Amino acid sequence: MAFEEIVCYSQTVILVLLALGYLANLRNKRGTISPKVEIKCPSCDYVITDQNVEYCAKCGNMLSHSEGLSLEK
Repeated sequence: MAFEEIVCYSQTVILVLLALGYLANLRNKRGTISPKVEIKCPSCDYVITDQNVEYCAKCGNMLSHSEGLSLEK
């Protein structure tokens, strides 16, 4: 078996694996649209678009504590 044949076969295998991964990913994402998350900082009303943030980027207020807990004096 020549080197060129081995390269051709390996590229074919890689392309098949990539196609299978693409199809599996496409199947998992079909029909599910992630909602856009917008949270306003309670201190400065800055719009925060990430739901996994712990502090406000503008004023530094802590956002990660529970809803019912108030840390204000």
